[in-house]
Formats: sequence, structure tokens, C-alpha cells
Amino acid sequence: MVDLRLYRLAFLPALLATIATMFSLEGPPEPLEPAAATATFEGGRALAVARQVASLAPAREAGSEADLEATRIVAEQFDEVRAGTVSEQSFERELDGERVELSNVSLTLPGDVPAAIVVLAARDAAEGTGASASAAATGVLVELASALGTAGHERTLILASTSGAGAGSGGARELLEAIAATNPVEAVIVVSQPGSPERRQPHVIATSTAESSASAQLERTAALAVSDQAGVENDSPTAFGQLSRLAFPSGLGAQAPLIAAGVDAIAISSAGELPLSPSLAESEPSAANLSAFGRAAQATVGALDAAPGPPEHGPESYIELSNNLVPGWSLALLGLALILPAAIAAVDALARAARRSLEPSRGVAWAAARSLPFLGALGALYGLAVLGLVPRPQFPFDPGLHPLGWRAAIAAVLITAAAAVSAYLLRRPRDSRTARADAPESATPAAGVLAAAASLLIWLMNPYLGLLVSPAAHVWVLAMSGAGRSRQLLVGLAGVGALVPVAAALASVAAALELGADAPWTFGLMIADGQIGLPLALAGVVLAGSLLAAILAARISQPASGAQSQVPPRIGTPASPGHRPGN
Repeated sequence: MVDLRLYRLAFLPALLATIATMFSLEGPPEPLEPAAATATFEGGRALAVARQVASLAPAREAGSEADLEATRIVAEQFDEVRAGTVSEQSFERELDGERVELSNVSLTLPGDVPAAIVVLAARDAAEGTGASASAAATGVLVELASALGTAGHERTLILASTSGAGAGSGGARELLEAIAATNPVEAVIVVSQPGSPERRQPHVIATSTAESSASAQLERTAALAVSDQAGVENDSPTAFGQLSRLAFPSGLGAQAPLIAAGVDAIAISSAGELPLSPSLAESEPSAANLSAFGRAAQATVGALDAAPGPPEHGPESYIELSNNLVPGWSLALLGLALILPAAIAAVDALARAARRSLEPSRGVAWAAARSLPFLGALGALYGLAVLGLVPRPQFPFDPGLHPLGWRAAIAAVLITAAAAVSAYLLRRPRDSRTARADAPESATPAAGVLAAAASLLIWLMNPYLGLLVSPAAHVWVLAMSGAGRSRQLLVGLAGVGALVPVAAALASVAAALELGADAPWTFGLMIADGQIGLPLALAGVVLAGSLLAAILAARISQPASGAQSQVPPRIGTPASPGHRPGN
């Protein structure tokens, strides 16, 4: 019943899209060279401020008395920079289900032009003193203010100490909204845990909470500064790792929501993207690392200030491959071109079923009903989140603060039970249009139409995830060429294989975030808090249901054979070997 010729011809755009991708490669912009030496940065003074913050304001949970004390320390240090103006910004954020009043304190060093370069560091700590993390970042920020306040600069420099890192980097978001109202922001440099006793890659972080990339030139400029000042080359993720972070946006740190908002931002860290473990965060800051990465931040600011214009962004989204940038639009085009053949063939096959009176509407209803178990699990997850059993921390959040525990165990049992009950209800033959026992002959092309529609919806919401799920749109085709247990096994294996790219991408993200056994729980929290949105989750549910429908329908006789008996013989055409006209 499937027109294989039409199906094969529909792959022609995919071939053209592949060629377009090969010819779309761009050379990355060269990094900006630092214009001034960084000898004015004194790591000893930064270390002294870090110790002061950790000693006088320990346990700096956002909005706490210790957080306010740290704000006072930073404000006093900023007041000593005579060339600048100190200001404080108050705002409210939800933290652990409660509205908390937070504040940012910033120092503005006016330049000859209003275009701003922003340097920010979070001062709050989710637990403990954060001596090597947020306290060290605050020390570097204060010393950068002192060093930059005595140096000449063309652009306006804004240095800010923010709160609310554990509330989805709320302080950074509020700060940039306020700055953008008065100054165009050319670049943001986030100072992140610069005093870790142990170095860990990557040292320049450019991940986002959306399917967008950081400025290519800004990232390379910061990497050059880290190489010059800290003596270490920045490790970039693999091309597939970059694609995985675009398909499942999961950047941690203040730069992540800023990049998602269209701001050119990066973070410079001595210890990678993940927050430090409690033991490392509590340890004495490394004077050598604090000084090296503080100088790297200053060198990056100097290079940006000396440039004739803002850093080149490159494509809005991209993947770096062999010193070339693959623009996101070419990957999106390839994903669409790979889904279209399945969509065209499925619509054609379902139309053929309609012409042969094979009840296509019943087939669609039956195939759509296969999503019920997955829909039940998703509904249970959202219901448990509303009840408070599943936490909903605003993303980006520290995965280490939400590990597996009794909540996760209870939630897993209830979600599994919801899926099982939904599957049981599906088996009961209450409605002949959806009962599993009498799958209609049009079920397979109907499953194909649903798979293609779900894949296209995913592509519209996230084209990089759409590229990864595109093989799943084609599984139903295998079920059209035969029936029986062996065919069902083949289709089942194909369905599992079609999900390998998605599973590999999730595994890549889990490895980058070092989630380990916590990975399913953390991804569940990302669905519950809206980082993976409800429309995208629903499209995934429909896609999973359509794959199940194709596997189950592979045992039924196909419309191609069953339909032939329903077509009456044409007038004048022998109906049997012995038939003669006129008899």
C-alpha cells in the first residue's frame, strides 16, 4: 500500500540538504588579542576579599542575612573605586516555593561610549561558605573593579555582584534587563568558581538554556586569554556533544539564560561548568588559580574594550567541526528534509486506505490511543509536581542539590503505576475504534502519519532535536511490507534503533553534567519545571505512541493485500480464466 517510488523520490531534498550543509561551513572569527598587560590584577587582594566574605558571611543562601552581609562587603569595596558609581537593585524571586527579596550591587565605570561590557559574579551559596566558589568569584570581581577603575577604557564597564544563582540565575537576568534599558550590552563575562584547588575542563563555558550558541569570537577570545594567563588550552566538546546540548538545552551557570535571551555571554571557570562539590567549595581557595583566572577575565575585558566593534557572533546557532562552524540553519534544513519522505509516504498511504474504504479515521484513532500509557506517565509527573512531591526548581539549577532520594523513589513508583493503569485501560475493548484486539488494516499508515506529525512538531519547536528523532518517522514503512511475528520483531528492533540518536544525546548531556544514576530523575525535573516544555513533551508522547502502534500493527495483514479483494473487476476485464464476454 505504500508507494515506495514516491517514498524514494521524496529523499531527493535530503540529498540536496546534505550538499547544502557541506557547502555552508564557515570559518570561525579570529580571537581578539588582549590590548594591555594584566599586571595590575593582584591575586593576593582578591584572595583576602574571598576569605573575608567566607568568614564574615558564611552560609550565604540567597536572601539570607549572610547574603546581605556579603552585599555590604562588596558595596564597601566598590565605594573605594573613585572612578565609578555604585548602585543597588532589589527584586523578588521564588526560591524553594517562597518569594524571597534579593539584591544586586554594581559598579559602573563610564566610558567614552555607552556600549557596555559587563562582568558579573554570583555571591550567594546554596550551602556552606562557598570559599572556593562564590566567595572566590566575589574576590576576583572586587579586584577587577579596583584594577579596571584605574585603567583607561573606551567602553562603559559594569561590574556586578548578583544573588539568586540557585533561583535560575535570577540576579543575572534582572541585572541585564536593567542595564539593557540604558546601555547596549556588547558582552558579558561571568566569573565562575575561580579558586578551585583542582582544575577541571572546560574553562570557558558557552552553554545555553535554549537552542542558541554564544558569540564565536567572544568564546575564542576568552579561550585565548585563559591559555595566555592560566597556561591551559580550553577543551571543546565534540560535535555530537554540541548537537546534544542544542537538542536538549541544559547549560548551567549565569551565562546560560543570558545566551538564551540573545546576550553575548561566556563564563570563565577554573573548574568547569558543574558546581563544585561541597568539600571542594568549602576548601581554601587556590591562590594560583584565583590569580590566573582573574587575570584571564581582565585580559578578556581588555581585548573586548580595544576592539573596533562588538565581538562577531557568527551563526545564531552552530556546531564547531574541524575548525569550521556548521550553521544551525543547515542542520535544521537537513532534519526537515529527512522527515518529509516519511510524512509524504504516510499521507499518501492513508489516502489510499481512504479510497479503498479501510476506515482511515478508525486507524488514526487506534494508533493515537497507543500513546495513552505514555500520556498517563506524563500526566502523573505533572500532577506530582503540582502536589510538591516532585520539585520544580527554576532552570538552570544545580543537579547535585536534587539527587535521588525518597521523593524520586515514590515518584517513580507512582509514574510507573499511572503508565500501567493507562495500558490496562487501553487493553479493555470498550471502544472498537481503539481496542488493541482489532487493529484496523489502516493502522500502520495511520501510525506513520502520527509519527511524521509528531516529528514535524518537534522540529518546529527544536530543529536539532527534530534532526535526532527523524529516523523514528520512518519505522512504520517496515511494517507495510509483511506481517507476522518475525515482521513485528524486525519493526520493534527498528523502533529501538531509531531512538538510538536521542538516547545517545541524552547520554552525552548526562555525561557532561555528571548525572550518573540521577539522569532520569534530573531529566524528569527538567520536564516538571518547564525547561522541556509541555508541547515538546506531548509531541514526544505522540511519537512514542506511534512507534508502539507500528510495532503492534506489524502482525496484522496489510491493506495492500486485503484491499485487492474489495476492488470489483473492471467491465470487460476477465474475472477468471474461464470468463468470456457475453456469457
